[in-house]
Amino acid sequence: MIERRPFPNPQALRVFLCVVQEGSVGRAALSLGMTQPGVSQHLRALENQVGRALFHRQGRRLVLTKTGQDLLPEARRAVQALEEFMQATQALERLERGRVEIGASTTMAVYVLPRYLTEFKRLYPDIRIKLESGSSERLTQRLLQGEVEMAVVEAVEHLEGFDRQLFYEDELVVIVPPEHPWARKEEIAPEHLAEVPLIVREPGAMTFRVLGSALEQAGLEVNPVFYTDNHEVTKRLVLEGAGVGIVSNVVVRPNVKVGNLRALRIKGMELRRLFWLFYPIEAGNPAAEALRAMLAS
Repeated sequence: MIERRPFPNPQALRVFLCVVQEGSVGRAALSLGMTQPGVSQHLRALENQVGRALFHRQGRRLVLTKTGQDLLPEARRAVQALEEFMQATQALERLERGRVEIGASTTMAVYVLPRYLTEFKRLYPDIRIKLESGSSERLTQRLLQGEVEMAVVEAVEHLEGFDRQLFYEDELVVIVPPEHPWARKEEIAPEHLAEVPLIVREPGAMTFRVLGSALEQAGLEVNPVFYTDNHEVTKRLVLEGAGVGIVSNVVVRPNVKVGNLRALRIKGMELRRLFWLFYPIEAGNPAAEALRAMLAS
């Protein structure tokens, strides 16, 4: 079996190439800003590692041996690769290259994060961003498995190895079309929800859990006529007059702004939704750190 030798010192390879170019130890030392003994020491170390002489003297010049000639192209490739490696590390630190993978609950991914990610891309156009949306439970697992680097999720208290900070605070609201009798109200009494056809997210969705918990605490029962798998379907049904919807406030803001839906609070009910940004305690990706800083600002 051939003995596996350690990699040569990168500086020794640079010295080797410089001596080839300059033709002498003295001129190489001047070019590299080193002493002649320092250059000679690097050459001896490289020749000891190779096990053969790399130069022989021809008058006042150092000329490559056959071994040196054979290894010269490899030395050039090795130094070039090392230089490219260092350039890549510097580009990562300067945020001139890199990638970030972030997960977010569907509400945040659709209605909040796009404006942050657009601004981040404007500031750092060479950073690639992957945004993955889904349930908080699924994204928490993706985070723990290292499939995403950070995640904006709901109803998660603690994750080993991760810090968290509050990213966004929202609340559930009732939505109705402008012609609905409630449209001019700012809030309604909870018991009125039992009197109207209700449109809510499907059981298991975080919106449904928050609503269900609040209704249970208030001792109320409602009978939804529609269960949907996303907020846009809920809004569409409300716009078509199918009933009264309950969605996150951030979801309906564009509609309230243009005037085709109205949003009302439910009096006396705790319907807050807290979205947390989870990120690794030990930072390892400059691009992810920059994005985290933006999301925290």
